[in-house]
Amino acid sequence: MSTTATRLAFSRSCRATSGVFSDMEAVMAWFAAKDRRDRFEVRRASLAALDQWGFLPDPLRLGHSSGKFFTIEGIRVETDFGPVPSWDQPIINQPEVGILGLLAREIDGVLHFLMQAKMEPGNVNVLQLSPTVQATRSNYSRVHGGHAPRYLEYFTEPGLAEVLLDQLQPEQGARFLRKRNRNMVVLVSHDVPVHEDFAWMTLGQLKALLARDNLVNMDARTVVSLIPLADPDEPPDTSRLEDLSPFRRDVYLSFCRSERERHTMDAVMSWLTKGKAAASMRVSPLPLDGLRGWSVAEDAIRHETGLYFSVIGVDVTAHTREATCWSQPLLHHEGLGLVGFLCQNQWGVLHFLVRGSLEPGNRDGMEIGPTVACSEVAARSGRACAPQFLEYFLDSALGAVRYDAVQSEEGGRFHHFQNRYMIVEISPGTVVDAPGHYLWLTLGQLWRMARHGHVNIEARNLLACMGAVERRS
Repeated sequence: MSTTATRLAFSRSCRATSGVFSDMEAVMAWFAAKDRRDRFEVRRASLAALDQWGFLPDPLRLGHSSGKFFTIEGIRVETDFGPVPSWDQPIINQPEVGILGLLAREIDGVLHFLMQAKMEPGNVNVLQLSPTVQATRSNYSRVHGGHAPRYLEYFTEPGLAEVLLDQLQPEQGARFLRKRNRNMVVLVSHDVPVHEDFAWMTLGQLKALLARDNLVNMDARTVVSLIPLADPDEPPDTSRLEDLSPFRRDVYLSFCRSERERHTMDAVMSWLTKGKAAASMRVSPLPLDGLRGWSVAEDAIRHETGLYFSVIGVDVTAHTREATCWSQPLLHHEGLGLVGFLCQNQWGVLHFLVRGSLEPGNRDGMEIGPTVACSEVAARSGRACAPQFLEYFLDSALGAVRYDAVQSEEGGRFHHFQNRYMIVEISPGTVVDAPGHYLWLTLGQLWRMARHGHVNIEARNLLACMGAVERRS
């Protein structure tokens, strides 16, 4: 399939809210039936009592007896970027590159994606929609002794499927050390047996589900974020504008090629390169019991202020997973975070305010992030550490809320970590005093930067939540 044909197929799928499932009620009925049938058990456990996990010496870290999966290690961060010059923290070291893959097939002329109803121990509601394949190298090489993930062969064996998208993308730089996953979409032209935990859905149905809380998991969202809403190299198709809501029309136009972008792509790349060169961050390894402000105990690893995450243990029973019983550590988060984009119509085109984001786990320095990314908002909103522009997302009088839903972060590593994802549009006359590490981009420019690995996962999650070409019901 050519690039143009692929983008047209993606675009048609994004507009389709019916397909194998006739409507969204049918989608929700299928998911609710899975949720009622599949019972899972996740129990808190002491770190010292986790099966095959334990504290390892020299330096002290938490790891698996196989030497695979991941370790929880300590780091010290020193930087000249941001308000805090130095801090210590635990971080997940998982050097493996995993696969996050969507299997696609054209059904009745519309591209569908094979979605899985999958449990993750850290999900607040346990069961969410995941990609067809969501697996670390340790998982799909069966270190856990269980079965290989279903449909894995379509992503690993040449010739079984046509590759439509294949990109390495970074994970959370504040929690993972230089972690990347392979984001893939592959196309088959023949019938594929569908296991009962899987179902074919259109991109339009996935976009509609993203308007609901905690249904589409983070790994599905990052792959969806890389699927173009339209052809960004072509002018907009005006025949598709009349039945879009005003904001979705503006989002669609912001994705398409425009002569009204505030900055050229060369200028955007120069801005990011300047940020990478100007901001420094030194990350040094430390033993877990040498971290300032953190306590290491048999039951958990905690920060003395209670403002940050902790490391806990869980025992899991899940009969629909490749391994049915296991133990593992998770990063536990209290409260609710907030991830948001400010947008504004500028020069006749909707622009989004992005922020240069430098985090200790980033592989290549500064990445492009959302306007605001803040954990435990309730605890931070009245403090000096509150991020710039947070007030636009907390005070409805300052802008029009265009998107607002709570989404879980990766439930395989994080326990009950939820963020409120928001898009707030401010009026064209509003003057925003943005420092030099902020920049206004169109949606098409943001997508171009994302497909080259320059956009962090929080901003990509918001990209996925853009229902740009959904039709009004």
